Amino acid sequence: MRRDETAARALALIGLAGVVIAGGALALAAVSGPPYLATSGVNGWLVVFAVALFAVLFTVPFRIEARLRDAYADSDARWDRAVPLWGGIALLVTVAGALIGVSGDFAGDSLAGSAGLVAAGEGGLVLIAVASVLLSG
Repeated sequence: MRRDETAARALALIGLAGVVIAGGALALAAVSGPPYLATSGVNGWLVVFAVALFAVLFTVPFRIEARLRDAYADSDARWDRAVPLWGGIALLVTVAGALIGVSGDFAGDSLAGSAGLVAAGEGGLVLIAVASVLLSG
């Protein structure tokens, strides 16, 4: 197995693990109850959700770039396509997080509001990173 294939499989496993852990963390946060994200305290499972979601968002551009290797031999050409796609996915996460958060009034004692706020925030941070990469040339 080539080194590139090994790296691509590792990224896929990290992304899959992130999705599974994020879903499990939300389920465990629901079981443990509020407050989820408030001045009185933060639910530890919501922190696990945030870390897992970040892991998923972090692997996205590398997985896209790996899938483009057969179509584009030039690394710069692959990244020129992967970064905007990463931004599109981050935009979807931001919008979905905002919509979910609005349904929970972005309240700290609402799991939907807290999870939506975390997702919108993380997606927004990725959008800022993508914008800085694209604007830097």
